[in-house]
Amino acid sequence: MSQVSGKSSAVVAENAVSPAKARGANRAAEVFVGGGEVGALCRAKDWSTHPLGPVEHWPQSLKTAVSIVLSSRFPMIVLWGPELFQIYNDAYRLLMGSKHPSGLGQGNRECWPEVWHINEAIYPRVFDGESILFEERLYPLAPHGYPEEFYLTLNYHPVRDESGNVGGVFVTIVDVTQEVRARRERDRALAEAKAERERLHEVFMQAPAIIAVLEGPDHVFKVANASYKALIGGREVLGRPVREARPEAVSQGFPELLDKVRNTGAPFVAHDARVMLDRHGDGVLEEHYLDFVYQPLREADGSVFGIMVHAVETTAQVLARRRTEALAAERAAMLGHIADAVLTFDPTGRITLLNELARSLYPGLREGGSLDATQSRIHQERLDGTPLPPAELPVARALRGERVINEEWLLHHPTGRKLRLLGSAVPVHGEGGTLLGVVLTLRDITEQHRLQQQLELERNRLAHVFMQTPAAVMVCRGPTHVIQSANKGYEEITGHRPLVGKTLPEAFPDLAGQGLFELYDQVLATKEPYIGNEVPVRVQRFGRLDEAYFNFVYQPLVDENGEAFGVMTHAVEVTDMVHSRQQAEERARDLVRLTHALEQSNRELDQFAYVASHDLKAPLRGIANLAGWLEEELDTRLTPETREYLRLLHVRVHRMEALIEGILDYSRAGKTRDAMVSVDTATLVREVLEMLAPAPSVSVEVQPGMPTVLAERVKLQQVFMNLLNNAIKFTSLSRPDPRITLGWKDTGDAHAFAVTDNGAGIAPEYHERIWGIFQTLESRDTIEGTGIGLSVVKKIVETRGGRTWVESTPGEGATFHFTWPKNPDATTASPPASSTC
Repeated sequence: MSQVSGKSSAVVAENAVSPAKARGANRAAEVFVGGGEVGALCRAKDWSTHPLGPVEHWPQSLKTAVSIVLSSRFPMIVLWGPELFQIYNDAYRLLMGSKHPSGLGQGNRECWPEVWHINEAIYPRVFDGESILFEERLYPLAPHGYPEEFYLTLNYHPVRDESGNVGGVFVTIVDVTQEVRARRERDRALAEAKAERERLHEVFMQAPAIIAVLEGPDHVFKVANASYKALIGGREVLGRPVREARPEAVSQGFPELLDKVRNTGAPFVAHDARVMLDRHGDGVLEEHYLDFVYQPLREADGSVFGIMVHAVETTAQVLARRRTEALAAERAAMLGHIADAVLTFDPTGRITLLNELARSLYPGLREGGSLDATQSRIHQERLDGTPLPPAELPVARALRGERVINEEWLLHHPTGRKLRLLGSAVPVHGEGGTLLGVVLTLRDITEQHRLQQQLELERNRLAHVFMQTPAAVMVCRGPTHVIQSANKGYEEITGHRPLVGKTLPEAFPDLAGQGLFELYDQVLATKEPYIGNEVPVRVQRFGRLDEAYFNFVYQPLVDENGEAFGVMTHAVEVTDMVHSRQQAEERARDLVRLTHALEQSNRELDQFAYVASHDLKAPLRGIANLAGWLEEELDTRLTPETREYLRLLHVRVHRMEALIEGILDYSRAGKTRDAMVSVDTATLVREVLEMLAPAPSVSVEVQPGMPTVLAERVKLQQVFMNLLNNAIKFTSLSRPDPRITLGWKDTGDAHAFAVTDNGAGIAPEYHERIWGIFQTLESRDTIEGTGIGLSVVKKIVETRGGRTWVESTPGEGATFHFTWPKNPDATTASPPASSTC
């Protein structure tokens, strides 16, 4: 319809408005009522060129849906038709970012390809009539060209057209990203606060200061460190209110002070407060002095839940100060609050006053003396080590009218130490400009200078570590990401290109379009680090374009005001590791394919063995029947030689049947599994011997106390049957007095069984060979056998987690061993491929 409308409009004059277009505009105005900016765009859009066609041809259900969307203040969008054409409102436009306005009328999949893997499973359900609600669902949207994490609450609701079918989808969206992040940040902050409180408690308990924490209106002790307990004579106060735990404090007004701090929320600070303490618990109060603070502790809402008491005992200092004040009240009044060394001089350069710090810097200096007189004893020099003449001393210059402010020089102290001094000398004039004297203030900055030097050394050492670290590290500053420094590791992984002083795009033009520059902007803006694992990066280096993989962290650098001023990159190339893992995964896939092929081959071999045995048994039965008929028919006419041939024929047929049956037993030995049951091996062996029915000349001894084991009864019976039958049969062949012994022992995680005979024995070169299929040491015409029995034993035992072996010396008999685990391997479905028949 849109094409027909478009053709008809072509015949209208270029500057004329066709009636059809005018009607369309009127229809659009009726449908797109209000809606702010998006409503205006909808009214201005030429829908006749859109797959939806002119607005006047839209179904009423679509018009109604659009009207609801535009009139809503919630973020809403209607998606119409199989193509999910989008019409949204102003509130939804905020989620669109740079996708607006091109996203208006665009197909949802084309507009939001980054989340189509999520949406493609949702819309078919809505078109089937289902309403779907998702709360706080993570969507990796890219409204600004790079992926961002949004948490959205969405309601998908079907919109039915005039036929009753679902023609489109209403989607109401609430962006809860900030709420989710705030909740997560709150949870993280609570966890950190808990950890911090625990750390703080540990600090309190170990702190040398006197610390206690009181909670509640009764000021119950929750924390009291060792120093606090020592202050009150070791009394136990935890869990008790202050009036009960510290009765001597009541008369001194401390509970009222605590009440005031709790009620007003203002801390109370006391210096050298007189406190009467019962330190020995005998009721005798002693006078002590404390510096203490009652600091209110607040909940998150600002309410006071407790008070922290922090105190330092100043009894000794107070008493000493009182003595000092009594001895030198005037001097303390003048210099008690000055932290620097102070000297005053009269106009002739004679000292009129000096404090203790000055005396410590210039030992032996007294009022009435001069610095010139001490120069011979106390050497002073410039910072470069050259002598400082008396005429250039700060005091001498100040006496000449010069103001000397914050100059530094060196002083060789009589103790042998070289001090670095920072001093100022100021001339003092009377009202008429007469020179009254000079004030010299000095400060020993030796330690401060040493710390500055040490700090500079540490900075240099840190820079050295930064440059030598095996990882790749780079620091960028400012919104344009100017590279400030990059270590050798970073230069190596980027091909030794020049970096310092360039912006990221200037230094790395080959990284454009890979989203890395945008990540720098994001980290600088959000102050949140970005961690990338095995990120593929196309980088130009060493004369070629490499597809490399990196683990990296973009860490924001934040100043003391909490503002981000740069980004530090810490990267490690993992290209070889990724390639190795990819190769390992490919080898694993090849192994799976080979395993499947091997399983198929085993199934085909099993089928072949079954069919072959069936097809081979039928003609053998026919041969046996024909031989029997011949014996019956020619009974009286058979010569002894012919009878012997027929007997051999029967023997060979039975041998062939036994061989076929043995092959099947061997094939099934490691595959077919019966239920595991508790088997009394003594009973089992007794039943086996009854079935074998050895001749009276054969002696069989079974060790008493045979164990009960967990096993498939028939399989374990096959093992004992084959081993005992072989021992009886072969020993009887070589001795008139066969003697067989069955023994066992507990080896911890298994039971070990041994069948011993007194036969001819087996040469060492055959100890391994006899376990193979079809292997016999005697001619089959000498003793009947298929050569399969021991191979079946080996297969059954080994597929259950045990092992088999033989010990024998020719002429001294043989012992056949096998172990049976106490917890047989019931998970093995088949033996190794090399032993599969």
